[in-house]
Amino acid sequence: MLTTILHSSEDQLKNAQAKITYLGEQHKPIATVMFVAQGYAPSLKRFIEFQRNTHEAYPNDELPYTKKFDVSPQEFRRILSAIEPIVAKEDGSKSPDFLSFCVVRRINGGYDGREFFIKRTFGEQFYKKLIDALDRENEAGRTILNKQFKNLFP
Repeated sequence: MLTTILHSSEDQLKNAQAKITYLGEQHKPIATVMFVAQGYAPSLKRFIEFQRNTHEAYPNDELPYTKKFDVSPQEFRRILSAIEPIVAKEDGSKSPDFLSFCVVRRINGGYDGREFFIKRTFGEQFYKKLIDALDRENEAGRTILNKQFKNLFP
């Protein structure tokens, strides 16, 4: 099942990371945002094998100012539950993909992951659900996500 990673347990998310990459046209660089389970060592290279359209880093992923924040496994679980209705739906339009949302987790000495594409029409809803799923005390996460959100939806 393609959305299995969205149903990962809190225990499975102890060794997980996710990233949001802007794919659209831009006049200034839009930093990629990555969040990782607390205590897990992040790696942007780990996402490449799960990117559906290219097995190379996206241009924004290679910028020197990628933003990162930590989440608890409980927060990670809430995030995936909150955004599942958005990332699992196909909008059927011919418009280009707006965002890449990729989740990778370590399992049994290997990795499992999935990339989802989000169209612009669902972008605001995606960010609102994502931010609402964070713990109120996760100021770093809220700040980083709000900044990326405001850069895309001024």
